[in-house]
Amino acid sequence: MSRSLLLLDVDNTLYPPSRGVVERVDALINRYLVERVGIDAAEVDAIRRRLWSDYGTTLHGLMHRRGIDPADYLRFVHAIDLGELLAADPALVVVLGRIPLLKVAVTNGSAAHARGVLDHLGVRALFFRVYGLERLAFVPKPYVQAYQMVLADLHALGRDCILVEDRAVNLRAARQLGMRTVYVADGGPPAPEADVSIGSVLELERALAALA
Repeated sequence: MSRSLLLLDVDNTLYPPSRGVVERVDALINRYLVERVGIDAAEVDAIRRRLWSDYGTTLHGLMHRRGIDPADYLRFVHAIDLGELLAADPALVVVLGRIPLLKVAVTNGSAAHARGVLDHLGVRALFFRVYGLERLAFVPKPYVQAYQMVLADLHALGRDCILVEDRAVNLRAARQLGMRTVYVADGGPPAPEADVSIGSVLELERALAALA
């Protein structure tokens, strides 16, 4: 069966990590842990590593361990000025515009943050739908349930989809569901979890040709 849906991660996938968006968000996550949760600043990094290991994201872990309000958390950590970091990317517009697949954003951030990124890059009109954590019952990638909720809402099967991601761990569950996978390595080594690895999202057409 031909693939008809292109699922794309947002942060550090549609733009290079050097833009610094994730670093700004990470700084606010650390502030949230100190100011809202009351964790000592010296313990924040170790606690976040444990939450990532056990729950996939800091938010998912805080919901289970501390019962925090996820909407409040997402508002806090995404309160950054994207205009300082991102600008319209004509090359990305051309590449995505040439790909004849329905494009869907799937992010572990909020939908508002994802739409902001797409707006600043100039590609929002090319996306059929945006799935932030709110639409995934706050279950993040890499959990298979996150992808299953996306597929159910789209009335699609895994074999209908190609997933494009910058985090190799997020590719595993997608492959379990029958998706093909493209890893955006940004100079790093290829990922064994990926069907194809590329250096930049601007190489996506080549990757899709290799999957054909």
